[in-house]
Amino acid sequence: MNADHNKVVIFITVGTNQLRFELDNPVQTGQSLKQLAGAQSTDVLFLRRPGDDPLIRNEDEIKLRNGDHFYTQPPADYGSEACPAPEAIDTAGFDFVRQPDGWTFAIHPAFAIPAAYTPRIVKVLIKLPPLFPQAAPDMFFVTPIVRVANGTEPRGTSMATILGAAWQQFSWHLAPNAWKPGLSTFRDFVACVRARFERKD
Repeated sequence: MNADHNKVVIFITVGTNQLRFELDNPVQTGQSLKQLAGAQSTDVLFLRRPGDDPLIRNEDEIKLRNGDHFYTQPPADYGSEACPAPEAIDTAGFDFVRQPDGWTFAIHPAFAIPAAYTPRIVKVLIKLPPLFPQAAPDMFFVTPIVRVANGTEPRGTSMATILGAAWQQFSWHLAPNAWKPGLSTFRDFVACVRARFERKD
C-alpha cells in the first residue's frame, strides 16, 4: 500500500503565496496550521467555503478534508494611521433594512473608495447582528466587484449571494477585544471598513 494514501492535502495562502501541504494527521488546530504555513500567531485564519468563510481560532480543532483551502490575513483594528478616527467618519447615506431573522442590513448605495481600486464607487452592505450594538458586526460586502491596481481581486475576498444578488465579501474581522459593548458604535465599524480599503491590497 502506498504510504501517501492516507495523507490529506491542503492549501494555505499567506499573503500572495499559496502553499501546498501533505499531512499525516488530519486533525489540526488553527495555531498548528499557522505554524505550518509560517504565518504570524496573531494573523486571522479562514477556511474557504461557499458563502461565509468560517474563522478558525488558534484553539479551534478542525478535521481536515482533502483540498481544504485556508488563508490568513492580519487582524483588523481601528488603529490605522491612514484611516480617519471614528468620530470623523461620515455614516450618512446608509439605509437600515430590518430582516425577518432579526439581522439588519446597513446599505450605502454610493460608497467612495480609494483610487487604488476600480471602480471608485460601490454599494456597501454591512450585516448588523440581532444583538447589535452589544454584538459586533463581522465582514462587509460590496457590489460591483472591485479590483486592485494589478487587476486582481483584493485578498481575503470571495463571492456571496445576499438579497438575491451577487456581492463581493471582504473577510475582514475585528481584532480580539476591539469591539467594546456599550462603547463601540456603527460609526466605529464603518471606520474599520475604511481602514480595510486604505490597505489597497
